[in-house]
Amino acid sequence: MRLFTPATVAALIAMTASVSSAQSPAAETPPVETGQADSLFAETWRQVEAGGRWSSIDGDPARFQRYEDLRDGFLLDKVRWATTREKWLFQVGADNVGWRDQRYRAHYERPGKFSVTGLWDEIPQFYSIDTKTPYTSSSPGVLLLDDGTQQTIQNGQANLNAYVPIAPQFDLRERRDVGRIDVKGAASKQIDLYARFITTKHSGELPWGASFGFSNDVEVALPYDSRTNDVSVGAEWNNKKAMLRIAYDGSWFENQSDTLVWDSPLRLTDSTSAPGRGRMALWPTNSANTVSGAGFFKFAGRSQATGSVSYGILSNNEPLQDFTINPTLPQLQLPRATTEAEAHVLSTNVGVVSRPSRNWRLSGRVRAVDYDNQMPQTAIPQFINYDTSVTTSSTGGPHNYAHGRTDLAFDVTWTGLQPLALTAGYARNNSTYDFRIFEDTAENAFFFSADAVSSQWVTFRTRYDQGDRTGSGFDESLLTEIGEQPGMRHYDLANRKRKRFTGIVDVTPTEYLTFSASTGVGREDFDDPDVPDDSEFGLQETSVRTFTLSVDVAKDGGWGGGASYDYERYAGLQQSRTANPGVQEDDPLRNWTADSTERVNYFLVYLTPPRFGNTEARVSYEYAHSRGNYLYGVVPGGPIPEPSQLPEVFNKLQDFRLDIRHRLSSRLAATFAYRYEPFSVYDFAFDPSVVDGIVQPSSLVLGYVYRPYTAHSFVAGVRYLF
Repeated sequence: MRLFTPATVAALIAMTASVSSAQSPAAETPPVETGQADSLFAETWRQVEAGGRWSSIDGDPARFQRYEDLRDGFLLDKVRWATTREKWLFQVGADNVGWRDQRYRAHYERPGKFSVTGLWDEIPQFYSIDTKTPYTSSSPGVLLLDDGTQQTIQNGQANLNAYVPIAPQFDLRERRDVGRIDVKGAASKQIDLYARFITTKHSGELPWGASFGFSNDVEVALPYDSRTNDVSVGAEWNNKKAMLRIAYDGSWFENQSDTLVWDSPLRLTDSTSAPGRGRMALWPTNSANTVSGAGFFKFAGRSQATGSVSYGILSNNEPLQDFTINPTLPQLQLPRATTEAEAHVLSTNVGVVSRPSRNWRLSGRVRAVDYDNQMPQTAIPQFINYDTSVTTSSTGGPHNYAHGRTDLAFDVTWTGLQPLALTAGYARNNSTYDFRIFEDTAENAFFFSADAVSSQWVTFRTRYDQGDRTGSGFDESLLTEIGEQPGMRHYDLANRKRKRFTGIVDVTPTEYLTFSASTGVGREDFDDPDVPDDSEFGLQETSVRTFTLSVDVAKDGGWGGGASYDYERYAGLQQSRTANPGVQEDDPLRNWTADSTERVNYFLVYLTPPRFGNTEARVSYEYAHSRGNYLYGVVPGGPIPEPSQLPEVFNKLQDFRLDIRHRLSSRLAATFAYRYEPFSVYDFAFDPSVVDGIVQPSSLVLGYVYRPYTAHSFVAGVRYLF
């Protein structure tokens, strides 16, 4: 017996939209109330789509299906069902049932009292079908080569090409499985409780570098098997003037295969000059536990204060790995048995907003974060270098990096020239660092903006930002002890000047037509000869330019369309020096630069023709073309020869989609979708003309390359409403 009217069902669904939106892709149309929808493209809460998919792929099927499963076969998709009773609502949904990218979700709610939501989502990642490897796995994290082939190469009777006949081709894939449960309940009219549990399993293989040094590079299919469990619980109290929330968040990451061991392709047995195997530590099992509180309070005079504070403990106490797997070398003693790594993170954020009069708005914020590294100091005077020799450490062991940051910001807005709003603001960012080249950095930033929101036909927003960051307490020894140039700087804390302008305008001459345009320019400079401790080497400058133009039309009866064009340009300049320690180290004639530029052109057009009888259609076309250049420069007349320039890299993607739906009856509709996607790409590091096999000079690789493709995909079926 149905006790809820369609309008009541719609209201209940709207109440759960905040939960459902977190589970559904942004582009997915939210289901409407149960019953027949006005458009065949609008989902309902009682529907199912079934049909078949046929795909034709000329080229690289892995890149076409990077995060999707688009194989041929039966397709059960967009399954939606909801039922209501007098005091509760229940919804379930399923997408791509039985495929690698399937997803399921369910929601139960007693409005105003209790709700529980569940989600299961499988996310594949398809790397390549071209990969080949002679490595086999005897146990998790252990990759072996044929002993006889290793011995033959060690004896000088063969080279790396001996592995080619024993390297079968395979698909390189990995996948994430995500399960999530959200529970919310109302303890009273003013107190809400919530809990969340998320489990993520990550499994499969991914391309991985396992080098024995520059003279012997190795690429393997890394077996990966991990799980992350996240738990959140909290309570929230609120009334008309205030809110208070307290919460606990815990996260536990467990790597089932935290060590990689692999055979050397050049030799079977270990020696003091070369190992027969390699070993490296992978991501360690670790945990994070955080307690937090947040709230707001409304004052008189249209003022409100908000604030939050959290305290977290990050920990990792996994066993330390021995310095070497090579038994012919001295076995150095570890500083301790386990990591004993722990960091405490304290974060606070306080803000105030006030409107003391009709035309003025004031706001301010203070935010502070302190990362306290409490791992014991670790003395490592010597270590094993490349599993071949004992080497004295230039640092004496790892540094316990830590940092703190305090941000102060305020702004004022004046609206006395309605509909124009003028805003000016100032921000001060102070950061402190342990064992970084600067002990402190400080940045002063200003911004000015103008906004106009008109009820008639035009709105716009412009903003200009300018900031100046400087460092103090420069420690040159932290660079020289690891063999870096004294003039080297790290861009994340180096002295920097930043300028940026953005603007956007929307014009709506009629209720059916909208024009939009936006632009942005920005520049960051890290090298000022007049400022001490600026970046002589490293990143020198970056710049960005963007431009967007779009038009959208929407008419009664379902007719609509639009087009947009985007242009983006990114550029960066870096400087380095090719020099050996000694006299060359101070020779500016040995400087060289790398000037990189990337340009992106993007175009979109879409059309929704008016309904023709019982038939509806949607058409869209996207075009994206990116080009990148690297220009190397040297000092004219210097000792460095003129470099051979790298060719331009590019990728071009087109995506044409046609979706047609025809109503056969009040509950049944025929569906047809066609997708055409050509992709072209060139990358000088991963092109098939460069990586033309698994054996490269002094390297044994997987043969993973960037290949173009042309794909056609058809889906035909029926949609049933019940």
